[in-house]
Amino acid sequence: MIAPIDFIKEKYILPNNITQDKLCDALGIGKKTISELYQYKRSFTIHTAKKFAKFFNIKAEFILMKQLEYDLAQDSESYNDIIPFQEMLEDDKKLSIAQWILATVNNSISDSKMHYTLDDLYTLFNEANISKQFHYAILTIFKEVDYTDVIKYCELFNIKKENLNKIYNFYKNEFNNEEIKQYEWLFKEL
Repeated sequence: MIAPIDFIKEKYILPNNITQDKLCDALGIGKKTISELYQYKRSFTIHTAKKFAKFFNIKAEFILMKQLEYDLAQDSESYNDIIPFQEMLEDDKKLSIAQWILATVNNSISDSKMHYTLDDLYTLFNEANISKQFHYAILTIFKEVDYTDVIKYCELFNIKKENLNKIYNFYKNEFNNEEIKQYEWLFKEL
């Protein structure tokens, strides 16, 4: 990527034998500014771009666009620490639905040391973990958490339908509960 000052030098300054002193005088710009432009220590500002544009009969926008392109090409920062907005929204949705389900499950557990965590919830669904430690959570999820919230959680966290089906069947069989029509419909094809 060519620096805008190099483009101007090649196209206008060198072919016309314009010295830095002559340029300074014509543009009303200090020698330090011209020198720093030549040495890539300074970028074109709107002010200097307009002066160069007027003098060489080109558009200031052209100079500034070239400067922007050059600056972007020179920038080696990866910005890996910045999370894209859509990803951040997805993370917020995930956290929100998970916290909603946990609040419902943990609501009737008086001892906060016994509360389920976000990791517990993920383990339950992702591994279809029906061990004893999750029995209360399973019972509460199918009795008190809205079906749409459970489905939304599974969608957002990419939980396999088979895992949810395994947990649901455990709920029905272990606790002798009646079928829930929304889940039955969901699992019809499995």
